[in-house]
Amino acid sequence: MRTVFFVSDGTGITAETLGHSVLTQFESLRYRRVRAPFIDSVDKARELVGRINESAVLDGHRPIIFSTLVNPEANAELRRARALVL
Repeated sequence: MRTVFFVSDGTGITAETLGHSVLTQFESLRYRRVRAPFIDSVDKARELVGRINESAVLDGHRPIIFSTLVNPEANAELRRARALVL
């Protein structure tokens, strides 16, 4: 099973809607959903990256991240995760 993170600096609804639209194309993909709303600072992004990297180790698969972050510094921090960031 792979973990999919829906990351946003708001409620996460847009990221989740986008992600689900893409994931419906892969019917056989089994995944666990994690919504990460209100990631509006570099510190919050850094903490989330730790959770994402832990998930990669526990799952044995690189997580997928659907992100709608606007803050360039928080976005850059998120991209340091061991994950596919979309």
